[in-house]
Amino acid sequence: MDPLLVGEQPAIPKPAPVWLLYVIFALALAGALVWATFAEIARNPSRNATVDLSPYGLVTIRLTTVPSPPLPTGTVQLSFMAMNPRQRSVPLDGLSYEYGRDGNDQVVGSGEARAMSDGSGMFMGGAQFLDVGDWWIRVQVRKGGTQGEVRFVLYVKPPQ
Repeated sequence: MDPLLVGEQPAIPKPAPVWLLYVIFALALAGALVWATFAEIARNPSRNATVDLSPYGLVTIRLTTVPSPPLPTGTVQLSFMAMNPRQRSVPLDGLSYEYGRDGNDQVVGSGEARAMSDGSGMFMGGAQFLDVGDWWIRVQVRKGGTQGEVRFVLYVKPPQ
């Protein structure tokens, strides 16, 4: 008879490692953050649009708003920057815009953006969005005898 077997006690099942619960919780939290980030990106479409201004080539128009996202209270500052594929500023002869509610082609407002005096190539304008929801902005750019048009969609957020 083996002396080790004489005092043998029944085997007690080992509890699941606690670290496994921490790993599962961390993965769930990371998944929720990724899901929320992708939902926000999908809700805020790109603010870059490209127009062909032949013979000058492709020009990307970048739109920024202050405040961002735009609000339906007061005037929203619109900034337009024209860039070539090398991300260098493209001097434009003029930039005008008009805007309205998405899903409706009726123009609510329009304006002629003014070039900044610092030579940066940035154009500034303003818009007043009347209510919350999706709005479009149609931008007409001119360089030499060439004209082009791009369109942006913005979500106007309720004031907090």
